[in-house]
Amino acid sequence: MHFLCIIEALVYSVLACSSLMSQYFAVVGFSPFEIGLLMALPPLTSIYANYIYFDLAKRLSAKRLIKVFSFCAIVSLWAIFLFEGFLAKFIFMVVFTFFQGSLLPIVESSMISFSQRLLVPYSKIRIWGTIGYTITAFLSGRIVKLGFIWLFFVYSGIFFLIAMLSEHLREKIEGSRRRSEGSVPMNFIILFGIVTVCVGFNLFNSVFLPIVVRERAYDLSIVGTTFSLMALSELPFLFFAERIRKKLTTKVLFITGAVVIGTRLVLVPFTQSATALVLVQMLHGWTFIVIYYSCIGLMRENLKDQQLLSTQALFWIALQGIGPLIGSTVGGMIVEKTGVFNAYLLFGLICLGMVIASVRFVMSRFPNLQKS
Repeated sequence: MHFLCIIEALVYSVLACSSLMSQYFAVVGFSPFEIGLLMALPPLTSIYANYIYFDLAKRLSAKRLIKVFSFCAIVSLWAIFLFEGFLAKFIFMVVFTFFQGSLLPIVESSMISFSQRLLVPYSKIRIWGTIGYTITAFLSGRIVKLGFIWLFFVYSGIFFLIAMLSEHLREKIEGSRRRSEGSVPMNFIILFGIVTVCVGFNLFNSVFLPIVVRERAYDLSIVGTTFSLMALSELPFLFFAERIRKKLTTKVLFITGAVVIGTRLVLVPFTQSATALVLVQMLHGWTFIVIYYSCIGLMRENLKDQQLLSTQALFWIALQGIGPLIGSTVGGMIVEKTGVFNAYLLFGLICLGMVIASVRFVMSRFPNLQKS
């Protein structure tokens, strides 16, 4: 099991490095709109590629897919670094995100299957992902002061380790290109619309935080340090996730997560120092992870069988695809037009207004929720 925990940590270490790519593109000199387009590629990939990944995993086995795609990711990653100009980097980012995008869904499917088979709470395994993200974001944030080439060395090393440890992925991967049969209830379609907006605004913060740091002339290393602290802030919730959910109920937990997302966005423009900015970012521990965990709970409490599978498929598209895609692309355009601080304030107010308007819907349309 310890090898699986290491793989979980490494997969989320990849996400930590990926978050710093927006800072790399900012240092290269790309505009906010161009950065938004480049950082929109990972969520765009998740919309069309997940069914391809699972089909290939069934045909080739998960461990072989992860090994091959990890080495392909290394090659395309260095192409991004070596080739100059927006068009070249965009093309190689398209290739790179396809290979990198396979890691999280395939590995997480193995981990969920493993936790169910051994009756281990998934939150306990997910903690290792947070630890890996925290350590990597902190170290990477420090080494970029020596030059961004070191970020690419760390990035490549993580892919190499994942490829070597992929032999330990023995859990069966389920999935196909076709979506599971079974209609998605209308209340969940509306709920995932709310999730899409919340997750999109949440990713906007991560993508454009380096722009905030650059415009205020803060030390470059503060970005990586902040990302590591943001990840670390998830640990208290993960340690007590089930206890908190039972105390608040799942739907109240969801609402609080959405409120904190909007609140953090509103507060960013009003910070007056690097320390204040970092403290505001620490609210991250009650944003994405809470939305994710509560939505999983809502689906499991209200749905079953094929309807549950279909709804979960739509949830992942909203969570990893459409929401982040909107946050990155639309966010880039708004930043170009209004400036980064006005964009933060606008998105924060929109998020809070949407949550207030949807509280009654969330509280009334999920009658089967139980505290236990």
